[in-house]
Amino acid sequence: MAEANRNYRRGENYGGGYKRGGYDRDYQRMTYIEGSAVRRMNAMPDNWEKEQEKRREQEERERRERREQRRRRSIARRNQDKALLMTRGYVLFLTFAAVVTCTTAGLYIKLQSDITIRMENIAALESSVSNLQADNDATYKRLVTSVRMEDVRERAMDELGMSYPDEDQIVYYEPDCADFMSQYGEIPE
Repeated sequence: MAEANRNYRRGENYGGGYKRGGYDRDYQRMTYIEGSAVRRMNAMPDNWEKEQEKRREQEERERRERREQRRRRSIARRNQDKALLMTRGYVLFLTFAAVVTCTTAGLYIKLQSDITIRMENIAALESSVSNLQADNDATYKRLVTSVRMEDVRERAMDELGMSYPDEDQIVYYEPDCADFMSQYGEIPE
């Protein structure tokens, strides 16, 4: 056999010439298979059944997880679709909220304008009060400067017959700790 194998490698065929599919080729195939591969006594591992069971369980678990994910996605999609729907109650609620908001904004603007008008009125009244005070001060100064005290004394003594009081006509009162006195009777002469 070794000689036939050697002849085949050199291009010579056993029995004169190369025959396709002949004995030498089959022999080479057989020697290659048998010669280079180490045969194992047990081609399948001892725990093959356990590994197959584990693999089946893992595949089943993955299938269940995928099924659960699909179910969750469909639930989420349904919830999103429901959220996008505008029911009659939701529309009424939004309308009510918009009316309340607009009413509140309108009342706020009205109050602001009322406050502004009142502030303008207060400013106008304050300016008129300050003008009146200035007029009063000017009139008082004019009156004080127009009357001389000497003219008042002369008129009181000459025309009205008044005179300065004597020492026996002056009565002194000592007030209590108050700023004013109450008179309950006539002042003695």
